[in-house]
Amino acid sequence: MELNKEQIKKIDSFLEAIGVEYIDIRFEMVDHIASEIEDNVEDIDSFFREDGFQTHFIKFMLSKKESLLQKYRAQEKNLNLFFIKSFCKSIVKTLLTPITLTTSLFLIFITTKLGHTYFKELSILFITLTFLMHINTSIKINVFMKKYHEIKFISFYMILISMLSLLIMIFPSFIHVFVEGNYSTTALNKSLFTLLVTGIVHLNFYHKSKIVIERFKHLIQ
Repeated sequence: MELNKEQIKKIDSFLEAIGVEYIDIRFEMVDHIASEIEDNVEDIDSFFREDGFQTHFIKFMLSKKESLLQKYRAQEKNLNLFFIKSFCKSIVKTLLTPITLTTSLFLIFITTKLGHTYFKELSILFITLTFLMHINTSIKINVFMKKYHEIKFISFYMILISMLSLLIMIFPSFIHVFVEGNYSTTALNKSLFTLLVTGIVHLNFYHKSKIVIERFKHLIQ
């Protein structure tokens, strides 16, 4: 039996009350605790039924208070590493989805078969798609950050998108290719690589933001 929104909110409120401030880490802890309760408690409604400090849920959470705080402090100290690990895992999952694999293989196939003949046209297409995707996601991140400014992973993605901006401008050499017109198969391959990297990162952001909006919107005031 899955926990309802009110029960999940109680877990979140308890964690926030004992000092778990970073909402990203709290999301992970809420999810872990909810799964533990779902797997080990038969009568979940009775488990959460209010009875002062005799409530089974309160006793359960108080018994875990110190270990939860230790886990939080450890994650807080390694927050950047936490985001990087989470990001890498998500990137792998995104990369292995059917739509990502199919699209990537299709673009690689097109580049391999037509790259030597249409390297100029394909370079322009790939760079244009990369820029449009980048601008679209940058706007979405800014809008998302204004609404969910408490969420630390947004700051992480802001830094990541800024780094991607440099990749887009430097690696395929935007000026060298797009302005000066120095097209080549090498520039085409770089443009394709940048498009694929940008696409995977942006798809990953959409997936993360969807989790925040759909699954945890009741936790954000």
